[in-house]
Amino acid sequence: MVIKVFKGVWFFSLLFLGVVFFYVYAGMPEQVLFSESVSGLSISRNSFFYFSLALVAIVNALVFAVSRLFAKGTGFISWFYGLVVTFNFFFLTSLGFLHVFNGGDRYDYSQMGPAVYGSLILVCVWIVSWPVYFISQKFLSK
Repeated sequence: MVIKVFKGVWFFSLLFLGVVFFYVYAGMPEQVLFSESVSGLSISRNSFFYFSLALVAIVNALVFAVSRLFAKGTGFISWFYGLVVTFNFFFLTSLGFLHVFNGGDRYDYSQMGPAVYGSLILVCVWIVSWPVYFISQKFLSK
């Protein structure tokens, strides 16, 4: 039952990520900036699109690979669906930050720092949660 919930959350996070991704892509300038420094780290809009699309596709395709490799009864598959959901959330916040950073509006984009860092912390906490759960189950089952 838990795996069905995680599958549903993963599906809707992927759907929402797709909508936001195309919205952000439509509003990007021809050169997407990643830094405000003098040299200005930037790539073309099309390169950003294809690189981001490939990254999201590879991360989300790992769900299918992991579900084929591991037995259906393990909790690892549910945990992995949750991990991919947290990655999707991180991608969403990163896309939102890039959209605001590259927008022509006067916006204090430093206010988005807690959201980006919070989503990165969420990914790290989720990664650490499986080993902690696995080790605690070994000690509690004895």
